[in-house]
Amino acid sequence: MTDSTAKKPPNLFEMLAELGCLNETEIHTTADGFSAAGTSLSTMLARRGITTVLNSQGEPLECGLFFDDWYLYTVSEGNGCACGLFKMREQEHDAEQGRNADGDIPGVTVSFIAMQAEVLLDCLREPTPQNRQRLNTEINRVVARRGQRHSEALKGYFIRTQARGAYLIAGMYTDCIAALAKDGCLPVPERYAADRQKQANGRVTAFLEENNRAAGKVICDHRNIYICDPLHPTERERLAILATHTGNTSVFSFAAEVQFHAKFLTWWARIPIPIVGRSPYDSAIRADMSIGDGEFIGPTPYYRPSSPIMKKQYACHKDTDWIKIFSSGERTL
Repeated sequence: MTDSTAKKPPNLFEMLAELGCLNETEIHTTADGFSAAGTSLSTMLARRGITTVLNSQGEPLECGLFFDDWYLYTVSEGNGCACGLFKMREQEHDAEQGRNADGDIPGVTVSFIAMQAEVLLDCLREPTPQNRQRLNTEINRVVARRGQRHSEALKGYFIRTQARGAYLIAGMYTDCIAALAKDGCLPVPERYAADRQKQANGRVTAFLEENNRAAGKVICDHRNIYICDPLHPTERERLAILATHTGNTSVFSFAAEVQFHAKFLTWWARIPIPIVGRSPYDSAIRADMSIGDGEFIGPTPYYRPSSPIMKKQYACHKDTDWIKIFSSGERTL
């Protein structure tokens, strides 16, 4: 999934390829300096024989239960690059099965906290107990720990309306989820089903009905999404996945939500909101696109096609039909 005019992958990805952790075909890039790994952190670690890391008490944690949803991304920064992580999670059931693991709610999260890539590289080269503990601490800092500060380089990239990275992530995510379909059928996320029971005519439900009409057939009946070819989902199938898994009813909405979070990475947004107990900055520093997993504190203009941020995204990217490109099978932006 590489832009034909894309820049050369950053040195970090080249080093990961040399270590046998990442294949060239798994590196996805755009022309504006964004690159993403198409394989998860847990898979990269497994390719070096690393299946566990250590928590602060020195106890082992299974990489496949904690890092299977997290992926590396980079943006150009001067002569180098800044590294971050984004999450692509399907519906999981670890909690109900009693596993010690991360969350189960599907969706995408883009963290604007820079990751120290050398910590990952040190662990891959020498998986000592100390390096495996350092890696777990660093990943936790980027994806979960409160009180962190954003990277100016990562913010500076995603705050731009012209940025292509969010569109690439949306395509990668819908690819990932569509591939999970069995016999042409993919159950909707549990949270969407539960929310629809409470409110049968909500925003996402109305969109799915509209999406069915536009497709001329039932793509989603609110219980299942029907995927004809899991390896080549259509535009309408991708939109149904986005809506039920992230709450975004278009790729423009998805990109606008990431951009909106980036806009709140300012000093004044750090002031806590009374009663809520946390600041807009706290929720903005990791852009979370999901159904019912705690929406951004404050307004949500990325859900309204008539909002200025949505109009700008559409005007900038409407001539490049991202979903259709991903659906073409060419894997070229």
